[in-house]
Amino acid sequence: MENRLSVRGNRETKGNQENGMINKREKLQYAYVFALDLVTLLLSVLLAWLITDGLLGRIVPYSRSDWVQTICLLVVAFIMTFFFFNQRENIVTRGPGREMVLSVRFNVLMAAVYSTLMLLAKAEMLDSRYFAVAVPLVNALMMPLTHTLLKRYLLRSQNRSGMESLVGILSTVDHAGAVIRELRDDWSKRVCGVVLLDAPAEQVGKDFGGVPVRANFDDFMDWIRRAALDEIYVDIPMDSGESFIPYLEEMESMGLTVHFRLKMLDRIEEVCCDETSAARLSRELGRCAGGNIVTMGTIELELRDMMLKRMMDIVGALVGCIISIPIIAVVAIPLKLESPGPLIFKQKRVGLNGRYFYIHKLRSMYVDAEARKKELMSQNEMEGLMFKMEDDPRITKVGRFIRRTSIDELPQFFDVLRGNMSLVGTRPPTLDEYKQYESHHKRRLSMKPGITGLWQISGRSDIENFEEVVRLDVRYIDNWSLWNDVKILLKTVVVVFAGRGAR
Repeated sequence: MENRLSVRGNRETKGNQENGMINKREKLQYAYVFALDLVTLLLSVLLAWLITDGLLGRIVPYSRSDWVQTICLLVVAFIMTFFFFNQRENIVTRGPGREMVLSVRFNVLMAAVYSTLMLLAKAEMLDSRYFAVAVPLVNALMMPLTHTLLKRYLLRSQNRSGMESLVGILSTVDHAGAVIRELRDDWSKRVCGVVLLDAPAEQVGKDFGGVPVRANFDDFMDWIRRAALDEIYVDIPMDSGESFIPYLEEMESMGLTVHFRLKMLDRIEEVCCDETSAARLSRELGRCAGGNIVTMGTIELELRDMMLKRMMDIVGALVGCIISIPIIAVVAIPLKLESPGPLIFKQKRVGLNGRYFYIHKLRSMYVDAEARKKELMSQNEMEGLMFKMEDDPRITKVGRFIRRTSIDELPQFFDVLRGNMSLVGTRPPTLDEYKQYESHHKRRLSMKPGITGLWQISGRSDIENFEEVVRLDVRYIDNWSLWNDVKILLKTVVVVFAGRGAR
């Protein structure tokens, strides 16, 4: 309990210093706005110069030092205004009117800061009063336009990637509306459903505030267990907090991020946990629907780490694709000759927090392999939910070779480029396996699935206990670092060439 409380204390201090929680996607949005506004300012300088010189009827012969001095001071004024006077509002939720008001205010402040810097530096302005007025004026008109383009990009990119945070709401009829309204305005989240604990059974399946009602108190955990969710927002009456401790404990074991009212915190602290689970929890303070909330969940990657991991995935997958194409071309002929049918085997799998996607492999089995699987279930050598068999009769002769050398996995480099997988992660289960998962098994899906992982370099098919697979996957998630990913990739190369653990 002390470990968990200490984690909360550190997070509270940090949250108070930052005046509320800003999640990683909001930080990324803030970085986009900064870069875009800086480019817009430079374009405004160019346009202001063209406009003012057009009014004067000549091209003013400004020296290079004049330009360097002016632009440097403008950029410094922009940075100071952006970070010290700018409001961190969600750009996607701002309307045109609000956008224009903020743009005018920003540019008035920037002009004031710029003038102050000019006086302090005793610098000379470019020889045009029109120019000094035109830059903030043009920039004030340009910023709402560029922000509109950024909004469209953010919304389209989120919708295309399908990687927005999938959110469920657990509340009552009186409280759910405010939470729904706030979350629907967040570009980085998609509300998948609401659980109304006090709603009658007849209301389940209908809309509430534009969001489908998925369950009431009778079966809400059944929906949470089977739904693809990243986060749960809990807003329930204070007197229900203690009775909800087992449910919150189960959600945490599934790897979900849980947000709840600050007033519930004393009740939530009664949840017992060992040192291992305490170490993997993170706590942050924030606001939602006009109230303070506490976030409890698996420690998330920093924005920098997320970007570096994705960059490594893209570079590694591109190299992998280049290497894979000639190898696939060579093995394609014997594969097709031995077993006519499609070269690539496509199968629906379960990825990040229950999302479905298609994984691609070189086909190593006969075309009727899936139909014959039921006949062979009694010979399964794996303890638990996964199916493994030493001499699987469904595998072709060429298939045994490409499995032993892991050549059958090469098409997954293209899955990494699509964003469905990572180079390093946990192996995605089949739909049949996922349907049999217990709550704690789902925590292995709280990171994007990978081509290789800790399980693969620890014995792969030699490990015959599914709980051991889960233990290794959770250990990887709890101790993630970019350096660990690099080490796993290097060890994977050794394991593949040695042929250890492959069947």
